[in-house]
Amino acid sequence: MPQCEILETFKGSQDGRFTTTFHAGTTVEVSEYLIACAPKGALRRVGEAAPVVENKATITATSRKK
Repeated sequence: MPQCEILETFKGSQDGRFTTTFHAGTTVEVSEYLIACAPKGALRRVGEAAPVVENKATITATSRKK
């Protein structure tokens, strides 16, 4: 389970069955299920680098006839 920093206090469930209160300012292990269901902006993953987006655009020269 990934580590997440709790930004807002909220109640959530790690497994969809039992609820836990997560307090703002703490860092806890959070299940993928809870990450998907948590209130927007309530948590942030810790220690993960931003994904690298590689530009794969291809520019080709074409001749257009009018």
